[in-house]
Parts: sequence; structure tokens; C-alpha cells
Amino acid sequence: MLGITLVIFSLILLYLLIAIFTDGRYFGKWLIHWIYDSIGPSIFKIRSDATRWQRLFKELKLRGDERILDVGTAIGDLPLTIATFQGFHGKITGIDWSKPMITTARKRAAEKGISEYIHFEVADVRDGLPFENDNFDVIFCLGLLETLSQARKVLAEFKRVLKPEGTLVLSLYRGWASLGASLSYDWYKLNLSELGVKNLRIVPCRQNQDVVIAQF
Repeated sequence: MLGITLVIFSLILLYLLIAIFTDGRYFGKWLIHWIYDSIGPSIFKIRSDATRWQRLFKELKLRGDERILDVGTAIGDLPLTIATFQGFHGKITGIDWSKPMITTARKRAAEKGISEYIHFEVADVRDGLPFENDNFDVIFCLGLLETLSQARKVLAEFKRVLKPEGTLVLSLYRGWASLGASLSYDWYKLNLSELGVKNLRIVPCRQNQDVVIAQF
């Protein structure tokens, strides 16, 4: 009886580990959504990646007046960081399907006194983007696209709302983290070239994550 219990427990633990490691891509999406929606805001508040966002901002050589969209913004760490850069006077929009995440992001923007430059909205990219064509200069999508079953469709949406000669910034996992990611550099190269990308380059971001910068 004890042996059967241990086997069942091991299978449940394996299920949880695989679901979390792959972000529910193959099964267990409900579990990831529950974790993200219920305790996600508290987890994301533990640490900020502001230093990385500052380096990335400089790498993109932005003027400071751009219209920027952050897809899968969570509690808005990236938009909040950019909005506080000296000389920034553009407009940043952050979207996420999680209402608790967006509620937290809005509160943080209000606390910092930067609501004038930043807007957070509940929206699920899988249902399309609620924006007009040619609306943004730069779109960030980090840690999300690789979890979606219709990634090519989402890329097309990015292209639709991006201005001509706009820039798309996407995550590319490497090392052990790439084992749970379904999108490779070759995948990006093929699918982005079909959308008209003229220049594609890789820039380091985190320990096991680079970013692909696509210039149309």
C-alpha cells in the first residue's frame, strides 16, 4: 500500500514539475494560470529587473518619445522602469490577461506618479490585440510567446499594430531553460522573415535568456 502511495505521489510531483517547467505548454495550463493569477503578483514584486531593462533600452537606442507596448507585462516592471528614464516622454502600454497583475501594475504606477506616461489594460493576446494598425514603435513580448499554441498568429498581430520600420523584442531561452521552450532562433528567423523583418539580432538579457530584436 505504501509503495502504491509513493508511486502516486511521485507521479503527481512529476506532473507538477513538468507543468511548471514548460509553463503548461503540453498539459497543466490551468495550474499555471491559477499560480500566475493568485500568487503571481506577490512573486513578481520580490525582485525587479530594472537594470536589465535599462541596458536593453540603451541597446535599442530609443529616442524617448516612442509609443511602446509590453505584452504579458505582469505587474509592469518593464514599462514602469522605462517610464522613469530621464528624458522619456513617450507613451507605454502594458497588457496582461490577469486582472490581479494589472491591478497591481496600476497601483505601482500611481505610487510612482507616472500614470501620465503609462497605461495598463487587461487583454489576452490570444484573442487579438485591442489596438489600431500601425500604432506602436516598439513591442516587447518576453516569456510569453513560447507558451502559446498559436505563436505565428500572435506574431502577425504584432506586425499589424507595429508601425512601419518598428521594432519587435522577443525572448529566446538558452541552456537548460531552452528545454522547456518551443521557439528556437531558426523558428524566429523563418517566421519573422515571412513578415518582412529586415534585420534580426540576438542580445543577452538574463542568465538563461537572450532577446531577439527584429527590425522591420
